[in-house]
Amino acid sequence: MASTSPMGPLGALRRPARLDHAIGLLLAASYFALLLGNSLDVGVPRDESFYFHAADRAGDWWLGLLDSEVASFSPEEIKKGFAYNHEHPVLMKSLFGLSHHILHDELGWVQHHITAYRIPTMLMAALALWLAHLLGVMIRGRAVGICAALCLAFMPRVFFHGHLACFDAPVTFMTLLIAWCYLKAARSRRWAIAAGLALGLGLATKLNTFFVPFTLLMVAIVDGWTWKRRHGALRAPEGQRGPLTYYGCIAVSMIVLGPLVFFAHWPWLWYETVDRLQFYVSFHARHVHYPVDYLGHLYFRPPFPVHFPFVFSALTIPVGILIAGCVGLAVTARSAWRQFKAAPEVGAAQVDRRSAEVFLLLCLAVPALVIALPYTPIFGGTKHWMPGMPFFAVLAGVGIERIVRGIWPAAEGRGLTLRIAALTGLVIAPAAWATLAYGDHGPAYYNALAGGPSGAAELGMPRNFWGFSSVEVLDELNEQAEEGALVWWHNATRGATDAYQRDGLLRKDIRYTGDWTAPYSNWGVYHDHREKLPEELDVWRAYGTDWPVIGFFLDGVQIIGVYRRPAPPAAPPIPPGGR
Repeated sequence: MASTSPMGPLGALRRPARLDHAIGLLLAASYFALLLGNSLDVGVPRDESFYFHAADRAGDWWLGLLDSEVASFSPEEIKKGFAYNHEHPVLMKSLFGLSHHILHDELGWVQHHITAYRIPTMLMAALALWLAHLLGVMIRGRAVGICAALCLAFMPRVFFHGHLACFDAPVTFMTLLIAWCYLKAARSRRWAIAAGLALGLGLATKLNTFFVPFTLLMVAIVDGWTWKRRHGALRAPEGQRGPLTYYGCIAVSMIVLGPLVFFAHWPWLWYETVDRLQFYVSFHARHVHYPVDYLGHLYFRPPFPVHFPFVFSALTIPVGILIAGCVGLAVTARSAWRQFKAAPEVGAAQVDRRSAEVFLLLCLAVPALVIALPYTPIFGGTKHWMPGMPFFAVLAGVGIERIVRGIWPAAEGRGLTLRIAALTGLVIAPAAWATLAYGDHGPAYYNALAGGPSGAAELGMPRNFWGFSSVEVLDELNEQAEEGALVWWHNATRGATDAYQRDGLLRKDIRYTGDWTAPYSNWGVYHDHREKLPEELDVWRAYGTDWPVIGFFLDGVQIIGVYRRPAPPAAPPIPPGGR
């Protein structure tokens, strides 16, 4: 790690060198390899199973463009490709489908179907480390950049979502990409086009990015106000460019290119545009509320507790990263406040920070604040404010550096670098262990403040997520289930079990009975959810037993219980000569 500037005034933003890009890409490549090798250890949740099906349809439509006999742009073909799951944009679903078709079906480079669908997500999760590293370098230096990438990599819940063919890891990357392009465009008009294109790609990924331009607008207002204090006016002196020039270019680019890319990428909107846009907006504005178990209270409907995302984050980020991030948050907030209060020195050279502290703070805060609103659905837990986690990782890097400088104020050069590296290792080592130990079941991970999964159970926190953990009992079912066994899979969908069977993880003769069909099954896979207890009671009644024969546990806490219908008692033997 290279040393960074002394603590105090943070200095001008740095320009990442080629070595910084190389380090970031090496970290990204290593993380991608880790995700890729671990893919089949992470089960298929409900949403992902639906996206597999949508991905195949979308991928087929794009590949149909290469076939002159297919009328790809007809309403019928567009409906065939995009009517299913049309409540979400199709950028990622298209990439999932193309990845599966090309890497698995055509080239055979990827052996398993599930992994082939997931590769675009894993690639974006890995590239998020590269951008987090560059952001840390730009704001504070190489040491902070490396710390930021490692902190982001070893958050168990981020690691879990980094596998799935879903939208949460991709939208985290897209949010970071938009913010990065904005920061570059704030003093370079050439980057303004990139900022608009990045926003369009973000909107084409998931609705979360709708809030990013408003976040960056607040940063631009602060930056413009700072410029005015220093120069006496918003307009730049003759022959120079000021914030009005740069932010005007960014605004035009985002307003024009963002919606254009969004509209162009989604053929479903090309017909009946107004009605379909109205459906898209209303679906998310009136999203259904699923039950959430939080601190011992089962929430079915709003208003929800405002502290939900903040308490949840405090209990699910590894403690070392959490402490370092809070220190970095305090350091950055204090620096921002000092800049806000300080009067500009007339005639003095002013440091060009581009309101970097405010930028970090707002990009971290807004995703969580949106979820904190009392009527925002909270059923997704940490994944819904995960776009703020790269910025928290950068703050953790700032915090690690600040702690080192506080302990060794005289350290400089190589000595400072070694101390930062050592403290980074102390922070990252337990987080990396937790990620490798719990990352496959990220939604069940809780840190030491919560007391781990067992402590979270006592606190009344959720530890399951829509059927993904059924992957842990497939081997036992393969060994013990009779031929043609009828299995009630509870929260695991038919699409998930089909995916397991296609990849040889589940015997093909094992049958899926459907939702609420425990009485018609002879095996029951129950995923532990407080709101689903009535369904476990159905199994008890149907099977005449409340004792599972197989289970999957984390730290002694049940995640899955597998029930087997007892065989009916054998008929008594008939004595010689009849009864």
